[in-house]
Amino acid sequence: MTQENEKGKVLIVDDAGEVVVLCVNMLQTLGYIVKGAHRGAAALDLLRKEPFDLLIVDYKMPDMNGFEVFEQAHDLRPDMAFMLLTGHGTSDVMDDATAMGFHSILLKPFTREQLRKAVEEALVERG
Repeated sequence: MTQENEKGKVLIVDDAGEVVVLCVNMLQTLGYIVKGAHRGAAALDLLRKEPFDLLIVDYKMPDMNGFEVFEQAHDLRPDMAFMLLTGHGTSDVMDDATAMGFHSILLKPFTREQLRKAVEEALVERG
């Protein structure tokens, strides 16, 4: 993790700009350092430049899906926690995410409390 007074550093990836802004604002008020990206490729560029404790990635995006981002991000930062954010919460997607190694899954729409719990769960499970 980062400094003692911070809970961790989080990267949010979602093609919906309003979701990125919402998550960034919510998590910053909870004490996290947060950056956002609107495309998988942009998130991977950020991960090449700096470490994060948690990657929150949307499942369905135009340039690459959340699973593709996960695979490349995991190669870059294997010790990072991973959380899937999706409005497509079919049992197949959720089962695949769990099998791949996502630490938590959050379904859209979500509340601030649901986001907080999912982030904490992912970071705790990561160890």
